[in-house]
Amino acid sequence: MRSVISEIRRVKFISEIVIIEGGSTDKTFDEAKALEQEFPELIRVAVQLGKGKFDAVRLGAELCRENLIIIWDADGTVPLESTENLIALALNSGSSVIGDRLRGEIEAGAMYKANYLGNWFFAFLWAPLLKGKIMDLLCGTKIFTKDVYLSVPEKVARHDPYGDFTLLLSARIIREDVLSMPVMYRRRRYGVTNIHRWTGGLQLLWVTFLAYKVFLIMRLSSRG
Repeated sequence: MRSVISEIRRVKFISEIVIIEGGSTDKTFDEAKALEQEFPELIRVAVQLGKGKFDAVRLGAELCRENLIIIWDADGTVPLESTENLIALALNSGSSVIGDRLRGEIEAGAMYKANYLGNWFFAFLWAPLLKGKIMDLLCGTKIFTKDVYLSVPEKVARHDPYGDFTLLLSARIIREDVLSMPVMYRRRRYGVTNIHRWTGGLQLLWVTFLAYKVFLIMRLSSRG
């Protein structure tokens, strides 16, 4: 955790860090509190009451004071240089920005072939919802405005295992542009993934169906 926080503190544009502790069985919470005491003007720690990554992301977004909020995964797969490029684009454009691993450099062993093909499949499947844009929807490094985080459609969110699709749908619904930028993708430096690629893929198919349904209903309602 100290290594990750050290990287984040090197980004001059980041004014606050919110650490969400999700019930770890090691000393993660103690270490997070120690960091909070060392940097009280920068770091805040909150305990997640719900479950899952998306629940943690939403809690963190609620606590953030700034308008542009970045999801910074602690697994070390997206290097600092790529993340800084995303932040610069978000600040210059004022838009939400997501990392694109599919058009960036992927380190050997960083992504299973099935995941790579699946990511391309969903990129094409979601293109009509995203004004024809084909982008990597599932890269963990994302920057969204606070309005996007606070406007997610609950009918979709409750079924989304990771939250990526729901955030993109939220941005589309409130008419916020989403840009993408290639990032380098490295092998995991920390921890073990909790993603179940096959069951997760089926869940994402269902979320995609719900997203189209919600969006089409809203479009028809606005025309009526």
